[in-house]
Amino acid sequence: MAAASQGPPVARRPGYATPANDGVGHRGLCTREQILASAAKAFLRNGFHSTSLDMIAKAANVSRATVYQYFANKEDIFLALSKAASRDVLSLGGRLGRLGPDPEGVAALFSWLKDWAGIYDAHAAVFAEFPGIGTSRGLAIGDVRAEAATFTSQVEARLRTADLRGLHPYDATAALTRITHMVHVYRSRAMFPLPATGIYESLTLALQLMLFPDTPERTFREVLRALRPARSPMLQSKADAQHDRPIPDVSLGPTSPVRQAVLRTSSALFAESGYHAVGMTDIAASANISRATLYRYYSTKHTILAELTQRAVSDVERLAGTLTRGGIGALTEWIADYVRFQRQARGVTRAWFDGTVATQLCEAPVRHGVSAIYGAAKGLLDTVDLPAGMDLDVAAVVFLAVLGRMTEPTFVGGAECDARAARLMMDLLTRSILRSVPRPL
Repeated sequence: MAAASQGPPVARRPGYATPANDGVGHRGLCTREQILASAAKAFLRNGFHSTSLDMIAKAANVSRATVYQYFANKEDIFLALSKAASRDVLSLGGRLGRLGPDPEGVAALFSWLKDWAGIYDAHAAVFAEFPGIGTSRGLAIGDVRAEAATFTSQVEARLRTADLRGLHPYDATAALTRITHMVHVYRSRAMFPLPATGIYESLTLALQLMLFPDTPERTFREVLRALRPARSPMLQSKADAQHDRPIPDVSLGPTSPVRQAVLRTSSALFAESGYHAVGMTDIAASANISRATLYRYYSTKHTILAELTQRAVSDVERLAGTLTRGGIGALTEWIADYVRFQRQARGVTRAWFDGTVATQLCEAPVRHGVSAIYGAAKGLLDTVDLPAGMDLDVAAVVFLAVLGRMTEPTFVGGAECDARAARLMMDLLTRSILRSVPRPL
């Protein structure tokens, strides 16, 4: 992986060094890097919002005063981490090689995906708070929308030079960036039982076929030598660890009109602005009720999210059941049903991937819901002929990544059309992992 570009010179905060000697020397730079590394681990473990400056200082084995010599607050620390991640991501965007249905194109895609995995792992603390799902306004610092737009433009520019057939560059860009990012999220959080090796060979195979479905099979054998039909040793996943636990009893009885309004409004606000940017005052105003009335029903917005989560998990488990019963023959109708669900619940499902929220929500319901849809997807894929060498578990997470990310408009200003999203999702799947299924007209 190419080295990251160099950032601006590092300086101490004003007041801690004289104007003639305000640069950070070697020892100071080491201390600063130690603070950043310790903060990254704390953010990843606890989430940004649950991490205090005291926790960071203790982890770095320095005093609070020492931390303040380099950073004004924990937001300043996260901003430094975010800037480093942005530099590496933009460098990655510029390194995407020529793509096409030939050995050079497959090799370029494989190399780029492996580089992206390394960058994701190096900056996991940042990506945990900005998981690439919808709005980036959930964290009130380090707005990454400009960098994300630049990265997307870099990828789109490369794809516009490729001979894409039957796929608009907007859609191809969204598929390549969003699906890859979600696979990184799944792998980093050990959500599914992915193979210990060969993940990115299978991911390359799936994405290459999405972009260039006419790529010859021999090209994959030539470039991706690690492809093999036999399963490799599995990475233990949290889904495996909790598979035998009883499903929690979730009671979803009748809801009063006020509660319905609060839940509906909260879900929409979470989708629009991100969970952390929404307060109880915002929810009360949008639901057209007083704060006192809101607090009679819910003590905190966390309790609202918990109830929304229970309802979303119930819907996910229903969808998993219908996918299993309907099979391939009913997949087109099932995807349309899923798009409607995701559009309604996206403010909730996005919050599940937030670094801080993940540490606060009861994990069991979310895990059971996610495991149910994963099991249904894997069972479905086990009934079809996958591309030669494609790992079944990687195919399943690609399927889930399509479900999780491709319901969103694929270009800025694009209208949210359920029918278009469903057609695109089905097309992406039948171009790649469901090649034995007739393509949608």
